[in-house]
Amino acid sequence: MARKRSKLPFSRAILALIIAAAVIALGTTLYLLRSPSRGEPPASTVARNEWNAEAFVMRDGFLRYEDAPSMVGIDVSTHQGIIDWQTVADAGVEFAILRVGYRGSTEGKLYEDEQFRENLEGAQSAGLKIGVYFFSQALTPEEAEEEAAFACRLLDGERLDLPVFYDWEEVAGDSRVESAAAVPMTDCTIAFCEAVVRQGYQAGVYFNQTYGYGHLELEKLQDYTLWLAEYGSTPSFRYHFDCLQYTDSGTVAGIEGAVDLDLMIMNR
Repeated sequence: MARKRSKLPFSRAILALIIAAAVIALGTTLYLLRSPSRGEPPASTVARNEWNAEAFVMRDGFLRYEDAPSMVGIDVSTHQGIIDWQTVADAGVEFAILRVGYRGSTEGKLYEDEQFRENLEGAQSAGLKIGVYFFSQALTPEEAEEEAAFACRLLDGERLDLPVFYDWEEVAGDSRVESAAAVPMTDCTIAFCEAVVRQGYQAGVYFNQTYGYGHLELEKLQDYTLWLAEYGSTPSFRYHFDCLQYTDSGTVAGIEGAVDLDLMIMNR
């Protein structure tokens, strides 16, 4: 007579699988909570996007916001070449954000934008409100502070109407940056912004939706001016922003070729 096989080992195997699945699920949950790519930040700590979608309208070649005070602007660097700033102002542009400098993506050296001085003088003479941005490739908060100090030295006490913006972007091709995910992005942003605040300037951060949702802890950046890059006439980003870069292929009289166009909304 065949001996009846006990069901106990099979039950133990099932129990072990259940426990293993629970451990994996718990570990995944904890990882997502700690990860900089965790998605939704705590709702109570991040202002929502409450701009009226129907109030964004295109008029005279520029995006405008009709439910609050706003300004039409551009952001430029040496890539735009020689700019006729008075013609730009006459076309209806009210502010400009100028690249003050950048860190090389391969060797990590700091450089002044080749056209910064001419752009600053020209925009000032045309009566535009002015801010600046620094194109960062910082790997650490210490490097971000170094970039802020460099930008402030280039400004040399120059009065600005708008913030000094921190602009970190991943560069295609050869780069000293392993990946955006390997950079402590929020810590670098705060280090840069606090350094420029200590020098008497307003601070801001430039980012797109990928960085806003995946790499930056926006709940820690609410004291800074938020400059969102989202192309189109009706931004869908879930959280508050103050300035919108809505195209990188705009045209403005006085500038040869394409230029970034921006909209600043001012009733936060």
